[in-house]
Amino acid sequence: MVEELVSFINALSVDEQIDLVALAWLGRDDYAASDWPAVRAEAASEHNERTAEYLIGIPLLGDFLEEGLSMLGYSCEEFEINRL
Repeated sequence: MVEELVSFINALSVDEQIDLVALAWLGRDDYAASDWPAVRAEAASEHNERTAEYLIGIPLLGDFLEEGLSMLGYSCEEFEINRL
């Protein structure tokens, strides 16, 4: 399972990886939704080749991603439906 997640994240574009990290940071409650541009810029400046390992090392990553989406007005269900 971990290997599949690492492969999935590594297959994302750099922009998608940056968005994923920024979304996790946003969902940790360290920022407000209005901070999105600054959070994304910080994630871009910190981007490196270890994004997948960094993300899977975050406890409660799924919860943070879900909360980040919610803060931006989205839900996980919306993304699942749009991907089908």
